Amino acid sequence: MKNTFKITTLVLFASALGLAAWYDRNPIIEIRETVRVVPPEKLEAHVSLTKWQIDKMLNEYEEEAHPSDMLKFKTLVKRDGREWRISSTHLVKDSDPCLTPQGRFFVVNPSSIDYTGDFKSCVEYADSYKKFHDYIVISAE
Repeated sequence: MKNTFKITTLVLFASALGLAAWYDRNPIIEIRETVRVVPPEKLEAHVSLTKWQIDKMLNEYEEEAHPSDMLKFKTLVKRDGREWRISSTHLVKDSDPCLTPQGRFFVVNPSSIDYTGDFKSCVEYADSYKKFHDYIVISAE
């Protein structure tokens, strides 16, 4: 009886060791994937507008609007093959006033900086000389 008990104990112990060795040999592997969306640095899109659509957008400005007044037009951007297309239909529907940029700006022609000041005064300066020069207004920051 003692021998049977010893043999049973030895078999159970060996089975436990064998089971432990078999379990370690086939570990459970857990795979975790992380998907990260990285926006592109630069996204090129295009829009085709008719003269009627442009006129409709320009009519959003009041009669006495200052040349530096800005409006924000909302639209949809859709993928068109390899390119992105801006929906012109949604673009001309409505607009919201946009805040005038703050800070220091330059009025620049191809060869020099002609004027510096706030955004509104730079646009006024560029607008007053538009018949003589092709100016652009850029931020100094």
